[in-house]
Amino acid sequence: MNDFSSLANDSSTQEWEPLLLINRIIYRGYFLFLIIAGTCGNLLTAVTLLRARLRKYTACQYMAVCALLNIGVLLTNTLNMMLTNGFDIHLRSQLDFTWCRANTFVAQWIRGMASWILVLVAFDRFRQSKTIQRTQKKNDYTVLISICITGFILLILNLHYLLFTGYKVDLLEPTEFLACVFNKHSNDTIQKFFASTSTWQELVTYIILPCILTLIFNIFIIKNSFLSPINNEHLKSRSKSRTRRVTTMLLASHIGFLALVAPAQTFIALSFDPLLNMQSNEGTKSFMIKGNIYQCLINTYYAASFVFCFASSSIFRREIDKLLNRHYRPKHSLISGVSEAYSPHENRPFLQKKRISGVNYSSSSPQDEHKPQRRTHKRSTESTIDTDAFIQ
Repeated sequence: MNDFSSLANDSSTQEWEPLLLINRIIYRGYFLFLIIAGTCGNLLTAVTLLRARLRKYTACQYMAVCALLNIGVLLTNTLNMMLTNGFDIHLRSQLDFTWCRANTFVAQWIRGMASWILVLVAFDRFRQSKTIQRTQKKNDYTVLISICITGFILLILNLHYLLFTGYKVDLLEPTEFLACVFNKHSNDTIQKFFASTSTWQELVTYIILPCILTLIFNIFIIKNSFLSPINNEHLKSRSKSRTRRVTTMLLASHIGFLALVAPAQTFIALSFDPLLNMQSNEGTKSFMIKGNIYQCLINTYYAASFVFCFASSSIFRREIDKLLNRHYRPKHSLISGVSEAYSPHENRPFLQKKRISGVNYSSSSPQDEHKPQRRTHKRSTESTIDTDAFIQ
């Protein structure tokens, strides 16, 4: 009997070993990579979008805030998931109810803001595509005010996480475990109510409504900016091009949200019930595989803001190049580049010879005297053109 039970345990271990290995690779390796690379990429994205050339577009200001919020998602939800599923460290259950509820509340609030900031930037770009004005006025606090109002509304909607999250679980050992979730089988009516409604509230407020509004605004943005841009006729061709590049960068981020986060979060809300899906080994395996896939898609989006912006907009790539060259290019190369672009004509020997010859030979005709000046003016004009191209 003992030999049979040991063989059964060995076969069971071998059956679960590949899945557990994949689980460790995802949560210990891939999620750690997302946290590190996503934090650095989002921070670089925010710094680039707040540079002088892009900061004048309110859409870039919103997207910079979105990149910072994505960092918050990575350092709250993604980090908690990596520690819980990868290292068996329940971060939110380490201390008391206050820590559990505050941590959960902040994580949910940041997630909500990261979703609704996309709606704000889509509405702003839609409004800008309909009006003549394309840049932000001086002392215009529209971005700050809209973000504060949205944050306050989401704070009210997420107060139940701060007040009622968590319950004590009696384990087999004489210890208690703080489960930082709502209890569906609790005798407390408040716990039961929020356990049955919180998932749907998240789905509606964080996914469905932002997706619908973002999709509607994007349709009109494409129509006004690309199909019939009659409201931008007053702008120069260069300004039109920059505006369209900013719009393309915005659309790429929205497509990423609609393609990665929305479907995965919807499937999690509709079909995920651990008590129903884990009644058999096959059901448990299917539950774990689907959960890993959905969580990889969701968290990849929050780490990929830099990829979306860099791949979709040449103006963003140009600003990245200027930012990195300014900080990391050797000083002597910058000085030499500037001296070549802006060097005075007196430093050029062939021009000096022309000028000297023009001064020494005063018996030459007036037309010959004006030739060096015309050549100098022509060469300075070419230098100015080259300099403008270099700056652009």
